[in-house]
Amino acid sequence: MADRTFTDEELVAFLDGEEDHAPAAAIREALKEDAVLRQRLDALQIDKQAISDGFAALLAQDRPAPVLPETPASRGYGLGSLALVASLALAIGLSSGAYLTRAPQPGWLAYVAAYQALYSTETLSHIQQDETAQQVELDRVAVAIGKMLTPAELDMLPGAEYKRAQVLSFNGKPLIQLTFLTEGGDPLALCIIRSNKGRSPQPELSQMEGMSAAVWGRDGYEYLLIGGQDDAQISRYAEVLSTADV
Repeated sequence: MADRTFTDEELVAFLDGEEDHAPAAAIREALKEDAVLRQRLDALQIDKQAISDGFAALLAQDRPAPVLPETPASRGYGLGSLALVASLALAIGLSSGAYLTRAPQPGWLAYVAAYQALYSTETLSHIQQDETAQQVELDRVAVAIGKMLTPAELDMLPGAEYKRAQVLSFNGKPLIQLTFLTEGGDPLALCIIRSNKGRSPQPELSQMEGMSAAVWGRDGYEYLLIGGQDDAQISRYAEVLSTADV
């Protein structure tokens, strides 16, 4: 059976043991002879310990609970109680950064940055794919995003090794993630989504979730390169990618 008949979603469900959502028997049979399929499964295997460590780091950044104002118990349910309710609402509002208003929903850049914050060196270091397996992944990505890519086009960042491609989604819109690992162990991601916002083709540098990042747009797509804390490195890589046919 051809490798590409299995979607990423089916393979992830298979890895998670959710056999009601995956053609498990067909996948097991194909694995006996299909080396490319085995490489795809290896690439989709998530380092659960790395994700657990990432969540622990994020939880450690949580803000402390607000200190509630003290009021005499003898006030009952009169004006003192109303003041307590108002003070509590103010304390909660200020501690969360929003006072009685609904916080705006973050866009795709914020979601990708939060996802990338969970990556560690170990998330990508075990992934080893030959050029054939890489091209199979990139062909699948091309169908989702409408952009043809080759391993050679992604092997252009000095000191960074291309690792894998996967298809994500934001608000029902395909979003692709191309990952790299630097010689220093920094996991990087180049994410691409269709967009007509008219973002500048010149990379704009910023910090997202404590990581260096660059954003630019070209030919109906938006790009985000993110990872590590080396602004100069991200700037160099963004310059290379933004001027190449990626």
